[in-house]
Amino acid sequence: MNITRENTGELTATLKIEITQPDYEEKVNKVLRDYQHKANIPGFRPGKVPVGMIRKMYGKAILADEINTLISESLASYIKDENIEVLGNPLPNQEKNAGVNFELQDSFEFYFDLGFAPKIDFTLSDAIKVDRYLIKVDDEMVERYFEDSRRRFGKSIHPEVSGEEDMLSGELIEIDAEGRPVEGSAGKETMLNISKLEKEESKKSVTGLAKGTRIVIKPLEFFKDADDAAKSLTLPKEKVEHEATAFEFTIKDIFHIDPADLDEEFFDKIYPGKDIETEEQFRDFIRKDAAASFVGETDKLFFNQVTKKLIEEINLPLPDEFLKRWLLENREAKISVEDIDREYVHFAESTKWQLIENKVLMDNKVVVMEEEVRNYIKSYFLNQIPLPMDDPEADKRYDSLVDTVMKNEEQVRKIYNELYSAKLLDLFKNNLSITDHEVTYEEFVNLASAAYMHDHDHDHEHEHEHEHTHEHEDEHQHEHKK
Repeated sequence: MNITRENTGELTATLKIEITQPDYEEKVNKVLRDYQHKANIPGFRPGKVPVGMIRKMYGKAILADEINTLISESLASYIKDENIEVLGNPLPNQEKNAGVNFELQDSFEFYFDLGFAPKIDFTLSDAIKVDRYLIKVDDEMVERYFEDSRRRFGKSIHPEVSGEEDMLSGELIEIDAEGRPVEGSAGKETMLNISKLEKEESKKSVTGLAKGTRIVIKPLEFFKDADDAAKSLTLPKEKVEHEATAFEFTIKDIFHIDPADLDEEFFDKIYPGKDIETEEQFRDFIRKDAAASFVGETDKLFFNQVTKKLIEEINLPLPDEFLKRWLLENREAKISVEDIDREYVHFAESTKWQLIENKVLMDNKVVVMEEEVRNYIKSYFLNQIPLPMDDPEADKRYDSLVDTVMKNEEQVRKIYNELYSAKLLDLFKNNLSITDHEVTYEEFVNLASAAYMHDHDHDHEHEHEHEHTHEHEDEHQHEHKK
Protein backbone atom coordinates (compact mmCIF):
# COMPACT_ATOMS: atom_id res chain seq x y z
CA MET A 1 0.00 0.00 0.00
CA ASN A 2 1.22 3.48 -0.83
CA ILE A 3 0.03 6.95 0.30
CA THR A 4 1.03 10.12 -1.53
CA ARG A 5 0.09 13.69 -0.78
CA GLU A 6 -0.67 16.53 -3.17
CA ASN A 7 -1.08 20.02 -1.68
CA THR A 8 -4.11 21.72 -3.20
CA GLY A 9 -3.91 24.96 -1.24
CA GLU A 10 -2.10 26.64 1.62
CA LEU A 11 -4.12 24.63 4.14
CA THR A 12 -5.55 21.78 2.05
CA ALA A 13 -4.24 18.64 0.40
CA THR A 14 -5.46 15.46 -1.26
CA LEU A 15 -4.16 12.06 -0.19
CA LYS A 16 -3.97 9.27 -2.72
CA ILE A 17 -4.16 5.79 -1.17
CA GLU A 18 -3.09 2.94 -3.46
CA ILE A 19 -4.22 -0.52 -2.34
CA THR A 20 -3.19 -3.72 -4.11
CA GLN A 21 -4.26 -7.33 -3.63
CA PRO A 22 -1.42 -8.28 -1.23
CA ASP A 23 -2.59 -5.49 1.12
CA TYR A 24 -5.95 -7.09 1.79
CA GLU A 25 -5.88 -10.67 0.49
CA GLU A 26 -4.83 -12.38 3.72
CA LYS A 27 -7.49 -10.61 5.81
CA VAL A 28 -10.23 -11.23 3.25
CA ASN A 29 -9.34 -14.94 3.07
CA LYS A 30 -9.42 -15.22 6.87
CA VAL A 31 -12.91 -13.71 6.99
CA LEU A 32 -14.05 -16.02 4.19
CA ARG A 33 -12.79 -19.03 6.15
CA ASP A 34 -14.67 -17.80 9.21
CA TYR A 35 -17.83 -17.50 7.11
CA GLN A 36 -17.24 -21.00 5.74
CA HIS A 37 -17.08 -22.49 9.24
CA LYS A 38 -20.23 -20.67 10.39
CA ALA A 39 -22.35 -20.77 7.22
CA ASN A 40 -25.61 -22.73 7.38
CA ILE A 41 -26.63 -23.36 3.76
CA PRO A 42 -29.22 -26.01 2.75
CA GLY A 43 -27.57 -29.03 1.10
CA PHE A 44 -24.28 -28.66 2.94
CA ARG A 45 -23.18 -29.82 6.35
CA PRO A 46 -22.05 -27.01 8.72
CA GLY A 47 -18.45 -26.06 7.94
CA LYS A 48 -18.43 -27.95 4.62
CA VAL A 49 -19.69 -25.23 2.28
CA PRO A 50 -17.15 -24.80 -0.56
CA VAL A 51 -15.06 -21.67 -0.09
CA GLY A 52 -15.73 -20.79 -3.74
CA MET A 53 -19.44 -20.56 -3.01
CA ILE A 54 -18.78 -18.43 0.07
CA ARG A 55 -16.56 -16.16 -2.01
CA LYS A 56 -19.24 -15.83 -4.68
CA MET A 57 -21.95 -15.05 -2.13
CA TYR A 58 -20.06 -12.75 0.24
CA GLY A 59 -16.68 -12.00 -1.27
CA LYS A 60 -17.31 -8.50 -2.62
CA ALA A 61 -19.03 -7.32 0.54
CA ILE A 62 -16.17 -8.69 2.66
CA LEU A 63 -13.65 -7.05 0.34
CA ALA A 64 -15.39 -3.69 0.64
CA ASP A 65 -15.51 -3.94 4.44
CA GLU A 66 -11.85 -4.90 4.75
CA ILE A 67 -10.74 -2.12 2.40
CA ASN A 68 -12.78 0.44 4.33
CA THR A 69 -11.11 -0.72 7.54
CA LEU A 70 -7.70 -0.60 5.87
CA ILE A 71 -8.35 2.93 4.59
CA SER A 72 -9.49 4.16 8.02
CA GLU A 73 -6.43 2.69 9.78
CA SER A 74 -4.06 3.95 7.09
CA LEU A 75 -5.42 7.50 7.22
CA ALA A 76 -5.10 7.61 11.01
CA SER A 77 -1.54 6.23 10.91
CA TYR A 78 -0.46 8.61 8.15
CA ILE A 79 -1.81 11.68 9.95
CA LYS A 80 -0.12 10.62 13.19
CA ASP A 81 3.21 9.65 11.59
CA GLU A 82 3.37 12.87 9.55
CA ASN A 83 2.38 14.92 12.62
CA ILE A 84 -0.41 16.63 10.69
CA GLU A 85 -2.86 18.76 12.67
CA VAL A 86 -6.09 18.35 10.73
CA LEU A 87 -9.32 20.29 11.06
CA GLY A 88 -12.51 18.29 10.83
CA ASN A 89 -11.96 14.85 9.29
CA PRO A 90 -10.60 13.57 5.95
CA LEU A 91 -13.35 13.73 3.32
CA PRO A 92 -13.63 11.29 0.40
CA ASN A 93 -13.07 13.00 -2.93
CA GLN A 94 -16.25 11.80 -4.59
CA GLU A 95 -15.23 12.87 -8.07
CA LYS A 96 -11.92 10.98 -8.07
CA ASN A 97 -13.36 7.98 -6.23
CA ALA A 98 -16.25 7.57 -8.68
CA GLY A 99 -14.44 4.94 -10.79
CA VAL A 100 -13.93 2.39 -7.96
CA ASN A 101 -15.61 -0.95 -8.75
CA PHE A 102 -15.23 -3.85 -6.31
CA GLU A 103 -16.71 -6.25 -8.85
CA LEU A 104 -14.06 -5.69 -11.49
CA GLN A 105 -10.91 -4.48 -9.71
CA ASP A 106 -8.32 -6.11 -7.50
CA SER A 107 -6.22 -2.96 -7.02
CA PHE A 108 -7.67 0.40 -6.05
CA GLU A 109 -6.94 4.10 -5.73
CA PHE A 110 -8.81 6.21 -3.19
CA TYR A 111 -8.58 9.97 -2.73
CA PHE A 112 -9.25 11.93 0.46
CA ASP A 113 -9.23 15.69 0.98
CA LEU A 114 -7.70 17.16 4.14
CA GLY A 115 -7.89 20.54 5.84
CA PHE A 116 -4.96 21.64 8.04
CA ALA A 117 -4.74 23.85 11.09
CA PRO A 118 -2.70 27.00 10.44
CA LYS A 119 0.62 27.63 12.17
CA ILE A 120 0.25 30.10 15.02
CA ASP A 121 3.10 32.54 15.62
CA PHE A 122 1.92 34.12 18.84
CA THR A 123 2.69 34.38 22.55
CA LEU A 124 0.89 36.10 25.40
CA SER A 125 2.59 39.37 26.24
CA ASP A 126 1.93 42.93 27.40
CA ALA A 127 2.01 43.97 23.74
CA ILE A 128 -1.62 42.86 23.67
CA LYS A 129 -3.77 45.61 25.16
CA VAL A 130 -7.20 44.80 26.58
CA ASP A 131 -9.84 46.86 28.36
CA ARG A 132 -11.31 45.51 31.57
CA TYR A 133 -14.53 46.89 33.03
CA LEU A 134 -14.88 46.89 36.81
CA ILE A 135 -18.17 47.60 38.54
CA LYS A 136 -17.90 50.66 40.73
CA VAL A 137 -19.50 50.18 44.12
CA ASP A 138 -20.84 53.72 44.53
CA ASP A 139 -22.57 55.33 47.50
CA GLU A 140 -25.99 54.83 45.92
CA MET A 141 -25.43 51.09 45.66
CA VAL A 142 -24.24 50.87 49.26
CA GLU A 143 -27.22 52.93 50.42
CA ARG A 144 -29.64 50.73 48.49
CA TYR A 145 -28.22 47.54 50.07
CA PHE A 146 -28.12 49.28 53.45
CA GLU A 147 -31.81 50.15 53.30
CA ASP A 148 -32.79 46.76 51.83
CA SER A 149 -30.99 45.01 54.69
CA ARG A 150 -32.77 47.10 57.29
CA ARG A 151 -36.12 46.36 55.67
CA ARG A 152 -35.35 42.65 55.26
CA PHE A 153 -34.71 42.28 59.00
CA GLY A 154 -37.23 44.91 60.05
CA LYS A 155 -40.54 44.53 61.85
CA SER A 156 -43.75 44.12 59.86
CA ILE A 157 -46.65 46.32 61.02
CA HIS A 158 -50.13 46.94 59.62
CA PRO A 159 -50.99 50.65 59.47
CA GLU A 160 -54.53 51.86 58.86
CA VAL A 161 -53.49 54.08 55.94
CA SER A 162 -51.03 53.25 53.12
CA GLY A 163 -47.71 55.03 52.64
CA GLU A 164 -45.24 55.21 49.73
CA GLU A 165 -43.09 52.36 51.07
CA ASP A 166 -45.95 49.98 51.85
CA MET A 167 -47.42 46.90 50.22
CA LEU A 168 -51.13 46.41 49.64
CA SER A 169 -52.79 43.01 49.87
CA GLY A 170 -56.17 42.58 48.27
CA GLU A 171 -58.53 41.05 45.75
CA LEU A 172 -58.33 41.80 42.06
CA ILE A 173 -61.28 41.26 39.72
CA GLU A 174 -61.69 42.21 36.06
CA ILE A 175 -64.50 44.71 35.31
CA ASP A 176 -66.20 46.02 32.18
CA ALA A 177 -66.67 49.64 31.04
CA GLU A 178 -69.65 50.05 33.42
CA GLY A 179 -67.64 48.76 36.38
CA ARG A 180 -69.41 45.40 36.57
CA PRO A 181 -67.43 42.17 37.05
CA VAL A 182 -66.67 40.52 33.71
CA GLU A 183 -68.69 37.33 33.27
CA GLY A 184 -66.64 34.32 34.32
CA SER A 185 -64.01 36.48 36.06
CA ALA A 186 -63.04 35.16 39.48
CA GLY A 187 -61.43 37.24 42.20
CA LYS A 188 -57.65 36.87 42.54
CA GLU A 189 -55.58 37.57 45.63
CA THR A 190 -52.56 39.71 44.83
CA MET A 191 -49.97 42.05 46.36
CA LEU A 192 -49.18 45.55 45.14
CA ASN A 193 -45.81 47.05 46.09
CA ILE A 194 -46.22 50.81 46.05
CA SER A 195 -42.47 51.55 46.17
CA LYS A 196 -41.92 49.53 42.97
CA LEU A 197 -44.38 51.53 40.87
CA GLU A 198 -42.61 53.40 38.06
CA LYS A 199 -45.21 56.15 37.57
CA GLU A 200 -45.46 58.86 40.24
CA GLU A 201 -49.18 59.45 39.58
CA SER A 202 -49.82 55.75 40.21
CA LYS A 203 -47.92 55.90 43.51
CA LYS A 204 -49.95 58.91 44.61
CA SER A 205 -53.24 57.23 43.66
CA VAL A 206 -52.64 54.34 46.08
CA THR A 207 -51.04 56.37 48.90
CA GLY A 208 -53.18 57.48 51.83
CA LEU A 209 -55.79 54.76 51.34
CA ALA A 210 -57.48 52.77 54.13
CA LYS A 211 -58.33 49.09 54.33
CA GLY A 212 -61.53 48.27 52.46
CA THR A 213 -60.95 50.95 49.81
CA ARG A 214 -61.77 49.95 46.24
CA ILE A 215 -59.82 51.40 43.33
CA VAL A 216 -59.88 50.86 39.56
CA ILE A 217 -56.62 49.89 37.88
CA LYS A 218 -56.15 50.11 34.11
CA PRO A 219 -52.90 48.14 33.67
CA LEU A 220 -51.49 49.99 30.65
CA GLU A 221 -52.09 53.35 32.35
CA PHE A 222 -51.12 52.32 35.87
CA PHE A 223 -47.89 50.43 35.10
CA LYS A 224 -44.89 51.15 32.87
CA ASP A 225 -45.96 48.64 30.21
CA ALA A 226 -47.72 45.31 29.72
CA ASP A 227 -44.70 43.30 30.93
CA ASP A 228 -44.50 45.36 34.13
CA ALA A 229 -48.25 45.02 34.68
CA ALA A 230 -48.24 41.25 34.19
CA LYS A 231 -45.31 40.84 36.57
CA SER A 232 -46.70 43.17 39.24
CA LEU A 233 -50.20 41.64 39.21
CA THR A 234 -48.94 38.08 38.56
CA LEU A 235 -51.22 37.76 35.56
CA PRO A 236 -50.64 36.38 32.04
CA LYS A 237 -49.48 39.13 29.70
CA GLU A 238 -52.43 38.62 27.37
CA LYS A 239 -54.76 39.60 30.25
CA VAL A 240 -53.27 43.08 30.60
CA GLU A 241 -52.11 44.18 27.14
CA HIS A 242 -55.38 45.74 25.91
CA GLU A 243 -56.07 49.42 26.63
CA ALA A 244 -59.69 48.81 27.62
CA THR A 245 -58.80 46.18 30.24
CA ALA A 246 -59.56 47.29 33.81
CA PHE A 247 -59.58 45.70 37.25
CA GLU A 248 -61.16 46.56 40.57
CA PHE A 249 -58.75 46.18 43.46
CA THR A 250 -60.10 45.93 47.02
CA ILE A 251 -57.52 46.63 49.74
CA LYS A 252 -57.71 43.96 52.46
CA ASP A 253 -54.51 44.67 54.37
CA ILE A 254 -51.57 47.08 54.44
CA PHE A 255 -48.03 45.96 55.19
CA HIS A 256 -45.34 48.34 56.38
CA ILE A 257 -41.79 47.37 57.31
CA ASP A 258 -40.35 49.25 60.25
CA PRO A 259 -36.56 49.12 59.45
CA ALA A 260 -34.32 47.25 61.87
CA ASP A 261 -32.44 49.25 64.48
CA LEU A 262 -28.75 49.84 63.77
CA ASP A 263 -27.34 47.82 66.63
CA GLU A 264 -24.86 44.98 67.04
CA GLU A 265 -27.63 42.37 66.92
CA PHE A 266 -28.65 43.58 63.45
CA PHE A 267 -25.04 43.80 62.22
CA ASP A 268 -24.40 40.23 63.37
CA LYS A 269 -27.45 38.95 61.44
CA ILE A 270 -26.04 40.34 58.18
CA TYR A 271 -22.36 39.56 58.81
CA PRO A 272 -22.13 36.89 61.54
CA GLY A 273 -18.92 36.83 63.53
CA LYS A 274 -17.48 40.06 62.06
CA ASP A 275 -17.82 42.03 65.33
CA ILE A 276 -19.27 45.10 63.60
CA GLU A 277 -20.12 47.82 66.11
CA THR A 278 -20.87 50.96 64.06
CA GLU A 279 -22.87 51.99 61.01
CA GLU A 280 -19.65 53.12 59.32
CA GLN A 281 -18.07 49.66 59.76
CA PHE A 282 -21.27 48.08 58.44
CA ARG A 283 -21.20 50.23 55.30
CA ASP A 284 -17.54 49.32 54.74
CA PHE A 285 -18.45 45.63 54.86
CA ILE A 286 -21.29 46.22 52.39
CA ARG A 287 -18.87 47.91 50.01
CA LYS A 288 -16.32 45.08 50.21
CA ASP A 289 -19.02 42.41 49.96
CA ALA A 290 -20.54 44.01 46.88
CA ALA A 291 -17.13 44.35 45.21
CA ALA A 292 -16.37 40.67 45.87
CA SER A 293 -19.77 39.59 44.52
CA PHE A 294 -19.04 41.31 41.18
CA VAL A 295 -15.71 39.57 40.56
CA GLY A 296 -17.29 36.62 38.77
CA GLU A 297 -19.27 38.88 36.44
CA THR A 298 -16.34 41.14 35.61
CA ASP A 299 -14.03 38.16 35.04
CA LYS A 300 -16.53 36.58 32.64
CA LEU A 301 -16.83 39.75 30.56
CA PHE A 302 -13.05 40.22 30.64
CA PHE A 303 -12.49 36.66 29.42
CA ASN A 304 -14.85 37.31 26.52
CA GLN A 305 -13.10 40.59 25.73
CA VAL A 306 -9.73 38.80 25.59
CA THR A 307 -11.16 36.03 23.42
CA LYS A 308 -12.46 38.50 20.84
CA LYS A 309 -9.26 40.57 20.99
CA LEU A 310 -6.99 37.59 20.32
CA ILE A 311 -9.20 36.29 17.50
CA GLU A 312 -9.11 39.73 15.85
CA GLU A 313 -5.40 40.39 16.31
CA ILE A 314 -4.08 36.95 15.36
CA ASN A 315 -6.55 36.61 12.45
CA LEU A 316 -5.81 32.99 11.61
CA PRO A 317 -6.45 31.73 8.07
CA LEU A 318 -8.63 28.65 7.75
CA PRO A 319 -9.36 26.20 4.90
CA ASP A 320 -12.81 27.76 4.58
CA GLU A 321 -14.23 25.85 1.63
CA PHE A 322 -13.05 22.53 3.04
CA LEU A 323 -14.59 23.25 6.44
CA LYS A 324 -17.89 24.34 4.88
CA ARG A 325 -17.99 21.06 3.00
CA TRP A 326 -17.10 19.17 6.19
CA LEU A 327 -19.93 20.88 8.08
CA LEU A 328 -22.42 20.00 5.35
CA GLU A 329 -21.35 16.35 5.40
CA ASN A 330 -21.22 16.15 9.21
CA ARG A 331 -24.48 14.57 10.35
CA GLU A 332 -24.14 15.94 13.88
CA ALA A 333 -23.88 19.54 12.63
CA LYS A 334 -27.26 19.36 10.81
CA ILE A 335 -26.57 22.43 8.69
CA SER A 336 -28.36 22.99 5.40
CA VAL A 337 -26.82 24.33 2.19
CA GLU A 338 -28.98 27.44 2.56
CA ASP A 339 -27.62 28.19 6.05
CA ILE A 340 -23.97 27.24 5.56
CA ASP A 341 -22.55 30.73 4.90
CA ARG A 342 -24.28 32.22 7.95
CA GLU A 343 -23.44 29.29 10.22
CA TYR A 344 -19.85 29.09 9.03
CA VAL A 345 -19.04 32.58 10.32
CA HIS A 346 -19.76 31.41 13.85
CA PHE A 347 -18.05 28.06 13.41
CA ALA A 348 -14.90 29.73 12.05
CA GLU A 349 -14.71 32.08 15.05
CA SER A 350 -15.06 29.15 17.43
CA THR A 351 -12.41 27.15 15.57
CA LYS A 352 -9.94 30.03 15.64
CA TRP A 353 -10.41 30.43 19.36
CA GLN A 354 -9.90 26.71 19.97
CA LEU A 355 -6.60 26.86 18.10
CA ILE A 356 -5.45 29.96 19.97
CA GLU A 357 -6.53 28.49 23.29
CA ASN A 358 -4.58 25.31 22.64
CA LYS A 359 -1.49 27.31 21.74
CA VAL A 360 -1.68 29.31 24.98
CA LEU A 361 -2.21 26.19 27.11
CA MET A 362 0.60 24.25 25.45
CA ASP A 363 3.07 27.15 25.52
CA ASN A 364 2.45 27.67 29.21
CA LYS A 365 2.33 23.93 30.04
CA VAL A 366 -1.11 24.30 31.59
CA VAL A 367 -2.72 21.07 32.76
CA VAL A 368 -5.54 20.14 35.09
CA MET A 369 -4.85 17.08 37.20
CA GLU A 370 -7.51 14.66 38.36
CA GLU A 371 -6.69 15.54 41.97
CA GLU A 372 -7.61 19.16 41.26
CA VAL A 373 -11.01 18.06 40.00
CA ARG A 374 -11.54 15.91 43.08
CA ASN A 375 -10.56 18.81 45.36
CA TYR A 376 -12.96 21.09 43.49
CA ILE A 377 -15.83 18.65 44.04
CA LYS A 378 -14.87 18.10 47.67
CA SER A 379 -14.80 21.85 48.35
CA TYR A 380 -18.32 22.10 46.98
CA PHE A 381 -19.57 19.43 49.36
CA LEU A 382 -17.65 20.94 52.28
CA ASN A 383 -19.62 24.17 51.74
CA GLN A 384 -22.96 22.49 51.09
CA ILE A 385 -22.87 19.60 53.59
CA PRO A 386 -20.72 20.57 56.58
CA LEU A 387 -19.93 17.64 58.85
CA PRO A 388 -18.69 17.89 62.46
CA MET A 389 -14.95 18.58 62.62
CA ASP A 390 -14.49 15.79 65.16
CA ASP A 391 -16.21 13.20 62.95
CA PRO A 392 -13.47 10.62 62.13
CA GLU A 393 -15.51 9.35 59.17
CA ALA A 394 -16.01 12.79 57.61
CA ASP A 395 -13.22 12.46 55.05
CA LYS A 396 -14.44 9.04 53.97
CA ARG A 397 -17.95 10.38 53.50
CA TYR A 398 -16.74 13.31 51.42
CA ASP A 399 -14.52 11.01 49.35
CA SER A 400 -17.50 8.74 48.73
CA LEU A 401 -19.50 11.72 47.45
CA VAL A 402 -16.59 12.75 45.23
CA ASP A 403 -16.33 9.20 43.83
CA THR A 404 -20.02 9.33 42.90
CA VAL A 405 -19.65 12.63 41.02
CA MET A 406 -16.50 11.38 39.24
CA LYS A 407 -18.61 8.66 37.60
CA ASN A 408 -20.66 11.35 35.83
CA GLU A 409 -18.57 11.97 32.70
CA GLU A 410 -20.51 15.05 31.58
CA GLN A 411 -20.23 16.69 34.99
CA VAL A 412 -16.52 15.90 35.24
CA ARG A 413 -15.93 17.33 31.76
CA LYS A 414 -17.63 20.57 32.80
CA ILE A 415 -15.41 20.82 35.87
CA TYR A 416 -12.27 20.25 33.79
CA ASN A 417 -13.43 23.00 31.43
CA GLU A 418 -14.08 25.36 34.34
CA LEU A 419 -10.65 24.73 35.85
CA TYR A 420 -8.91 25.20 32.50
CA SER A 421 -10.80 28.45 31.99
CA ALA A 422 -9.75 29.64 35.44
CA LYS A 423 -6.08 28.96 34.62
CA LEU A 424 -6.44 30.73 31.28
CA LEU A 425 -7.96 33.72 33.07
CA ASP A 426 -4.95 33.91 35.41
CA LEU A 427 -2.61 33.81 32.40
CA PHE A 428 -4.48 36.70 30.80
CA LYS A 429 -4.40 38.77 33.99
CA ASN A 430 -0.67 38.18 34.51
CA ASN A 431 0.57 38.60 30.93
CA LEU A 432 -1.59 41.10 29.05
CA SER A 433 -1.56 44.88 29.22
CA ILE A 434 -4.86 45.64 30.95
CA THR A 435 -6.52 49.04 31.18
CA ASP A 436 -9.16 49.12 33.90
CA HIS A 437 -12.32 51.20 33.56
CA GLU A 438 -14.72 51.75 36.44
CA VAL A 439 -18.35 51.70 35.35
CA THR A 440 -21.67 51.74 37.13
CA TYR A 441 -23.57 48.50 37.47
CA GLU A 442 -26.09 49.68 34.88
CA GLU A 443 -23.29 50.52 32.42
CA PHE A 444 -21.73 47.11 33.04
CA VAL A 445 -25.04 45.36 32.38
CA ASN A 446 -25.31 47.20 29.05
CA LEU A 447 -21.76 46.16 28.10
CA ALA A 448 -22.36 42.55 29.09
CA SER A 449 -25.72 42.51 27.29
CA ALA A 450 -24.10 43.82 24.12
CA ALA A 451 -21.46 41.08 24.33
CA TYR A 452 -24.16 38.48 24.95
CA MET A 453 -26.22 39.71 21.99
CA HIS A 454 -23.11 39.45 19.79
CA ASP A 455 -22.66 35.84 20.81
CA HIS A 456 -26.39 35.17 20.55
CA ASP A 457 -26.58 36.67 17.06
CA HIS A 458 -23.75 34.34 16.13
CA ASP A 459 -25.68 31.45 17.69
CA HIS A 460 -22.40 30.38 19.23
CA GLU A 461 -21.26 29.71 22.73
CA HIS A 462 -17.75 28.37 22.85
CA GLU A 463 -17.12 25.52 25.18
CA HIS A 464 -13.61 24.51 26.16
CA GLU A 465 -13.21 20.77 25.78
CA HIS A 466 -10.00 19.32 27.16
CA GLU A 467 -8.45 15.93 27.41
CA HIS A 468 -8.47 14.79 31.04
CA THR A 469 -4.91 14.73 32.31
CA HIS A 470 -4.22 12.26 35.13
CA GLU A 471 -1.23 12.03 37.40
CA HIS A 472 -0.33 8.52 36.27
CA GLU A 473 -0.04 9.49 32.60
CA ASP A 474 3.43 9.67 31.10
CA GLU A 475 2.82 12.91 29.23
CA HIS A 476 0.92 15.82 30.76
CA GLN A 477 0.25 17.25 27.34
CA HIS A 478 -2.98 19.13 26.83
CA GLU A 479 -4.70 18.33 23.53
CA HIS A 480 -7.81 20.05 22.25
CA LYS A 481 -10.36 17.76 20.66
CA LYS A 482 -10.99 18.82 17.12
